Amino acid sequence: MPPTLDDIDAAMGRIEGGESPEAVARSSPLKRSSIYKYMKMKRETGSITIGKRGAKPAIPDDLEEDLVAWIVAMQCSGWPVERYEVLIKAGKILSYHAGVPRTLSSGWFAGFVRRHHDLTTRVAQQLSHARNSVTKEGVMKCFFDLVKGCIGFACTASDVYNVDETSFKTKGSTKKVIAVRGSKNVWKGEQTDSYHLTIVAAVAADGTPVPPAFILPGQSCETSVLETCPVADAMVSATPKAFMNGDLFDSWLECFGEWKLRRRNARPAVLVLDNCSSHLTSNSLPICEAYGIYIVRLPPNSTHLLQPLDVALFRTFKRKITQGVTQRLQAMNTTTLPRQTALQVAGEAFNAVFPAVGVEKRNKAVENGFRTCGIWPLSLPKMLNRLALAQVNSVRSASAAWLKTKEHVREEVLTLPPQKKGIKERKRVSTNLEWYTREELHASAVRPVKQKK
Repeated sequence: MPPTLDDIDAAMGRIEGGESPEAVARSSPLKRSSIYKYMKMKRETGSITIGKRGAKPAIPDDLEEDLVAWIVAMQCSGWPVERYEVLIKAGKILSYHAGVPRTLSSGWFAGFVRRHHDLTTRVAQQLSHARNSVTKEGVMKCFFDLVKGCIGFACTASDVYNVDETSFKTKGSTKKVIAVRGSKNVWKGEQTDSYHLTIVAAVAADGTPVPPAFILPGQSCETSVLETCPVADAMVSATPKAFMNGDLFDSWLECFGEWKLRRRNARPAVLVLDNCSSHLTSNSLPICEAYGIYIVRLPPNSTHLLQPLDVALFRTFKRKITQGVTQRLQAMNTTTLPRQTALQVAGEAFNAVFPAVGVEKRNKAVENGFRTCGIWPLSLPKMLNRLALAQVNSVRSASAAWLKTKEHVREEVLTLPPQKKGIKERKRVSTNLEWYTREELHASAVRPVKQKK
């Protein structure tokens, strides 16, 4: 283990007390050569510092800090950089610093990430402009709607629900597999979607799942389609394109109300759902009043921030479905699943991700999802905190004084003094039926124009 600064100070104190360097070296972690080195350093500079071990970085520390600040600025601007962009920018900085063209390798990048522990690699989620336009006012309105629904009775975690739909996708993207070393081209059979399948999932804040509902394409479905589904009381219906619509959602509200009467002793319920237009119709209000359901709609395009199903459950649910689909396709040696098998796979994934309350190994993700989103227990600070983090792209602090806008950072490698303004050009030039090249246009724009008397 290398000597610490305390070891060096103790050795220097003994030498100043009259001991010889050789005597100190025999009973100290420092070697004799190191003692003489630190004696010379203290004599010349008046202090002792311990440098970093190993080779010096290609880019000086202060320039690396500027590069880190640029990475933070790009993330705050909604344009997180990739590895190749960092290498290009670092190469430009090094070339400018060294005075000759230089490039950096992947080894430098690995060392750069090790030196700066606040940097790591993440998979960037692509968000549309609408999803980036959630407002504070919309979040606060949603919170007070929740408060209004909960204060009318002795509301508990078992009375707050979240419902949403997700699709059953059997088409997987490219991914890494285990293959024989030296294989030039490894391929796998494509999983094709011959039909669309929508899954309606709902869960209470205490972890109690509502039986799922499946929407198949067409006007009818086979009587045996649910025979192998392992979820008790699972439901199925059909629409022309297997998407939810207002009338079908009203029917689901009635089924949810009947389930609530049987399982919850007719207690009221607060149902949180997104702002999709296919969820509510003019008939929804009488149904909700009849069954004691209070609807709370999330702000538009905010499900990635405030919906527990999206935040904590659907990703795991989709992964379980993908694994089950792959296993079934391999066993059947085909690329398309029958509808009955698809519902069986979805039911198995549902039981794995939405276990019933009281199960020995119950999934805490449901409760954590409601808590994280601030839905239950009700927490306006948590809601606003998620919105604030999303607005700065999850960067908690970025206080570097030199951070500029993303356009300027992309154009300039380092911050330079502003250039002195020359003669101001006019934006338009009178051609007078003559032809101009680009250079002639700029030259004519700076010529003084005779003012009309």
